[in-house]
Amino acid sequence: MKSKNSLLEGSAKSKFLAVFEPLKHPLQAIFVGLLLGGVIIALSGFNPFEAIIGMFKGGFGSAYYLTTTLTRSVPIIFAGLAGALAWGSGYSSLGAAGQMVLGAFTSAVVAVICPGPPAFVVAMSLASGALVGVLYSLISAYVSERFKLDLLIITLMMNYIADYIASYFTTYVVKDPLGADSSAIQTQKLIDNILPKMFEGYSLHWGFVIAVICVLVVLFIMKRTSFGYKAKMGGLNANFANYGGVNSTKMMYYVLMLSGALAGLGGACEVLGTRYRYVDNMITSPGYAWTGIIASLMSSNHPVGILVSGIFLAGITTGGSTIERSMGVPSEVTTIIQGIITLLITAKFAVKWYKKKQNTTDKEGVK
Repeated sequence: MKSKNSLLEGSAKSKFLAVFEPLKHPLQAIFVGLLLGGVIIALSGFNPFEAIIGMFKGGFGSAYYLTTTLTRSVPIIFAGLAGALAWGSGYSSLGAAGQMVLGAFTSAVVAVICPGPPAFVVAMSLASGALVGVLYSLISAYVSERFKLDLLIITLMMNYIADYIASYFTTYVVKDPLGADSSAIQTQKLIDNILPKMFEGYSLHWGFVIAVICVLVVLFIMKRTSFGYKAKMGGLNANFANYGGVNSTKMMYYVLMLSGALAGLGGACEVLGTRYRYVDNMITSPGYAWTGIIASLMSSNHPVGILVSGIFLAGITTGGSTIERSMGVPSEVTTIIQGIITLLITAKFAVKWYKKKQNTTDKEGVK
């Protein structure tokens, strides 16, 4: 009986360790990032312990700061999910930034011109943002497949095109001429056609709930459906997938469409829940898409991990702004911490890739 109990305990322990094993490297990266960030703070003449504690208090230490952090995490979570769907399926897409920009712009325009009650208009605006993300991702997929060009380069370049498209139409077609600052490049402000706040007096809106629902949906698709398995197989080994009856080209289109829908929806939620209009560079300047990629890397493309990582990254950004106001610590410190975390996590993937390449070379040499 004793040996049986010890066996069960050992099994439970191994399962527990298996669950938390993927978190080991991200937690180490966060620790080192905070440590080196503390060193930089100390070299700048500030108390690193007070600054780090103040940063976490400023991100999570009260209902106001926590809801601000959760609000800021919404576009990061959507961008992370968009990246996880593509990268987790083996498709190297960096197009979330452009898809978010066009999703935000389109949703703002639809919210202004669409007639009907607020609930209907908001639904149409969210749907239009997602749809534009889908259509824009299809362009990248088609160009990559038709001309045999690298998807990563295509999607990266499409981000700049999206910025220029949104900027042009905001400046010359739908610019708000009656705003308080007529020189600002922005659309008309929304009054009723917005996502309502979850709690009175706080910035958190229902876009966060939509983001959480999307996390669960993506988790189900990736882990519990044949589509998720086929998508991963098609992206990682197209020849093997085709041999097994999976059309890898179609899978690329489907995956990038879903990824684009999530990115576009994230941009729409930012407009309807936070800014209430489209403002030129409102998506690009804060770097939501790139922070989402960091969240995706930190979680190894796991949707729930993206939710947690997105909130953490939003929290240190909110906290960085807080300690800048209260202590004078430059908010750029949080950007440095994020950069260190990204460097350490990507170093892990680089080492894995190098070892895999070495093993392949050794096997070919033996043959």
